[in-house]
Amino acid sequence: MFLESQAEAILDRPSVLTKAIDRSQHCQRNFDLSKTIPEADMKKMVHAVTQCPSKQNVALYEAHFVTNRDVIEEMHKTTQGFDYPDDNGEVAYQTNSQVLANLVVVFTKLPINDKLFENEDVNYDVPMGYRSNAAVEWERGEISETEYKSLQRDQEQAIGIAAGYINLTASLLGYGTGCCACFNPADLKTALGVDNEPALMMGIGFKNPEKNRRIHQTEDFVFPTYKKQKISTKFVS
Repeated sequence: MFLESQAEAILDRPSVLTKAIDRSQHCQRNFDLSKTIPEADMKKMVHAVTQCPSKQNVALYEAHFVTNRDVIEEMHKTTQGFDYPDDNGEVAYQTNSQVLANLVVVFTKLPINDKLFENEDVNYDVPMGYRSNAAVEWERGEISETEYKSLQRDQEQAIGIAAGYINLTASLLGYGTGCCACFNPADLKTALGVDNEPALMMGIGFKNPEKNRRIHQTEDFVFPTYKKQKISTKFVS
């Protein structure tokens, strides 16, 4: 099931990567919870979210790897946000069962303040002693609105990149995945026991061979699916 040498496999069979990308696009809504993700695979996924690119390599987020079933169940309760029309045409809500996976990774935003740069070496002349213009401004005691918004943008992009990296890594390892940003932030912070703002949850785990991937983990509810919209690509050569 798992690739012993992913790099060699991709070189020998490029379709391995193509198929992994295609699989990673589809949300897995149910999982085989009788299995446990091996430590070696967990380490690969930790590597993916900690060594992926971020603007000037600033650590703008934390990634929480949750396998405790009690905590996962509590986090799942916060996702009552999938809306759909019921039999009477009224709006009903369903939980997002992709977060009932064997592993749930929660990305939380680190506060944007001078602590992002508190361990920087400032014994050199600018810019060599500072990581960015924002770090320079924090060192001076204040930060401009422009730089603050820039850091907010960098943070959103960094979390998106990290989520993409672990999503593809998990798919290459043979796991099903599903992202969820539809949750009550305050309740999720309580369930996870964190102070920082949650940005995204991703369920990762073993696909249930007895169920269509779109069926809810604990109910008969079938989630809809949508065809990927065409994304225009242009080449400048």
